[in-house]
Amino acid sequence: MVRRLVAGRRVGALEYAVLVVLWDGGGWLSGREVWERLGDESRAYTTVMTILGRLVDKGLVERGEGGRGHVYRAAGDADELTARAISSLLAATADPRSALAHFVEGLDDPGLVAELADVVDRVRRR
Repeated sequence: MVRRLVAGRRVGALEYAVLVVLWDGGGWLSGREVWERLGDESRAYTTVMTILGRLVDKGLVERGEGGRGHVYRAAGDADELTARAISSLLAATADPRSALAHFVEGLDDPGLVAELADVVDRVRRR
């Protein structure tokens, strides 16, 4: 089984496929709409609903009330989800400044470091 990381969370191939459907969906979708857009009618609708529940539990998908049942959407695009995961990790440490400094000092991509410096400058000017 292929596993991927999305925002630091391990997701299986079907979980990732459901996320792609939600990212491409552009808004709230019912479970049935997700199932239909996956395009694999051999996969049970209940399996897709189970996967949606797992993704909600992982914080990667949001569930809302809609019409006759629940509707779902991705909790953000891949970059937004990753940024939230990083924020959560920093909030969980006793010294977030030190953790962030260690992270930046460990980067070996000068272009990325320059981009980070530009972002910091932009934030400081606010």
